Amino acid sequence: MAMAARNLLLHVVGAALLAAAVRADDLHTPFAALLAKYVDAEGKVAYRSLAQQDAATLDAYLQALERADPGTMSPAEQTAFWINAYNAHVIRGVLDGYDAEGRVARLRFFGFYSFPVAGRKRTLNDIENDILRGQLHEPRIHFALVCASTSCPKLRREAYRGDRLEAQLDEQARSFLDDPTRNQFGPGGIAKLSSIFKWFADDFVRAAGSVPAFIGRYRQLPAGARIEYLDYDWSINAQPGQRPE
Repeated sequence: MAMAARNLLLHVVGAALLAAAVRADDLHTPFAALLAKYVDAEGKVAYRSLAQQDAATLDAYLQALERADPGTMSPAEQTAFWINAYNAHVIRGVLDGYDAEGRVARLRFFGFYSFPVAGRKRTLNDIENDILRGQLHEPRIHFALVCASTSCPKLRREAYRGDRLEAQLDEQARSFLDDPTRNQFGPGGIAKLSSIFKWFADDFVRAAGSVPAFIGRYRQLPAGARIEYLDYDWSINAQPGQRPE
């Protein structure tokens, strides 16, 4: 009887944990629908149409993020949660008149624009630097976080999920590195990289020993390649005619 009771308890606990995991990922279903509807294949956003047709859906999702408790989630679910929270609040911020097109604008957007997530007010910098970089230590977030700028990674047309996070982040890394508008690997052993690899070099060094070694996980670099960095295009990542009013 003791063994049967123990097995039953394990079954109940396992089922509860599985249900919690499903709920954690299903939280992002409304955001996934918005991304599929308003983001194109190039990662550009139809901000104006979203504001006119589905702002209430976005706000309801943000309210769900406010009530959520990432502390009950697995590390993968937490990472997916915070990436989605960042990207969704960037979209809401753009609809509210923020952008990253100038230095002062970036300071306002990243450091002063605040919103409630997981029970407290936060900024985009808080999510990126304090949580995703400072606590979860996942360098591939730099291919998933999208600050509404042209040189950012392409905004994915689906939400991130804990049960698919590894595949999603690897796909984002390969897509980002293979995109010649963001990284260029030309003849002569010169690699012209996104400035993301310069700004967050410590994250890539911590993960792989060096920036070239990290890149080498996803594409071949010539031995002794000379690295240069491309200028960053901060213009808004809106589809044609879709800048917010």
